[in-house]
Amino acid sequence: MTVADNPVTGEAMPDLSLMRKRGILSFSIFTLFFVFYIGAAVLQTPAFKEWASVPCLGMPLGLLVSLAIFPVSWALIIVYFIRSR
Repeated sequence: MTVADNPVTGEAMPDLSLMRKRGILSFSIFTLFFVFYIGAAVLQTPAFKEWASVPCLGMPLGLLVSLAIFPVSWALIIVYFIRSR
């Protein structure tokens, strides 16, 4: 892009396809995290007490999913930074 792209302001025009790709990536990653987070919260409710108490890796599934919220968010942040270059 050159300065002559926009004759009115003299500024370069933004690449709309790149902005659209980054927007789709951002909302997709947010949706993944949101579904995981809400799933972990729902698993902790009394209605799903049996599922939350299922042993998984030596601890109850509910505890494991709750503890996995931060590592999952960090992994998604890393994916975002790598993919948005």
